[in-house]
Amino acid sequence: MDTEKLEQIIDSISKGDTSLIEVFFKKPGGRKFFESLVLIVISRLPYEQEEKEDLFIAFRKALNKIEERIKHQKEGQKILQQVYG
Repeated sequence: MDTEKLEQIIDSISKGDTSLIEVFFKKPGGRKFFESLVLIVISRLPYEQEEKEDLFIAFRKALNKIEERIKHQKEGQKILQQVYG
């Protein structure tokens, strides 16, 4: 994955669009792969190790929230299909 694609994913996530990250969650090991990419990026930042660890922990928490949002969206879609389908 190139840097441009990673930037596009992060930009879309920051705007609330989960469609790009959802692709990672659907693939076996996809979330772990995405976490590894971000860990590499964070490791290259000019911060102290403790700050880098805090950044990664915060990133993982954000991913958990995104994963929950995707789950709720899918549940909502199922309900709408039952009501209108």
